[in-house]
Amino acid sequence: MSMSETEHLANGSNKPVVDKEKLALYNMRFCPFAERTNLVLLAKNLDYVTINIDLKKKPDWFVNSTPGTVPVLLHKGSIIPDSMITSDYLDEVYPETKLHPSDPIQKALDRVAVAKAGAVMGFLRHFLTGSPLTDNEKKEHFANVIGKMKEFDDEIASRNTLFLGGDLPCMADYMIWPFYERVVCLPNLFPNLKDELTIPSELSNLGKWIEAMRNTDAVKRYGFSPERMAKIIQIHSSTGGYDNALAQTVGV
Repeated sequence: MSMSETEHLANGSNKPVVDKEKLALYNMRFCPFAERTNLVLLAKNLDYVTINIDLKKKPDWFVNSTPGTVPVLLHKGSIIPDSMITSDYLDEVYPETKLHPSDPIQKALDRVAVAKAGAVMGFLRHFLTGSPLTDNEKKEHFANVIGKMKEFDDEIASRNTLFLGGDLPCMADYMIWPFYERVVCLPNLFPNLKDELTIPSELSNLGKWIEAMRNTDAVKRYGFSPERMAKIIQIHSSTGGYDNALAQTVGV
């Protein structure tokens, strides 16, 4: 089991002792927002300690010292929350592998692309929270977000590059990836609707981007296969467990 798949600490657990000079991350292993910060840490090849948190049974020490959500980065005695804030902080403090573009206009345009991708996550909540949905409702939710996917496909096409960052992924690529990692698991999660919940083949730029992101080092080290992601969602939705969902899907 990887360091990122250590036990999720719950209420009643002892607060881990962390070296203030080292990077540490309060995390939840399959939270898409925490995944953003993990991908940035890995893309920069930074050493860090992962402290997984049970968000349904949050430890008092976590609630009392943080906003109560993940990710939270601990560094030099400071407590830094939020996926984009932590990622920006890392990019400034560790500029050796710069992920934001140096051009302020391009950085702003990247922010717009990331903000638009938020609509995809809004749609995914219908599928990831365990809410009961009819097959027609699932198809309707998916159909409603295809337009947003096409906007992203058009954005990639307009740049005429494999990644938003060019030949290599940039910050925007890593901020958007966790959402699409979950979109592509839907055919596995609902096999009876496989055709209806698959990203349309005509969105070819998006398809190439997904495959390219899946083959980046950071995603290989932290990401889930569509099969494992679907299994984790199924187990977590039915049991409410974190660690059992991870343990039962190792190797999937």
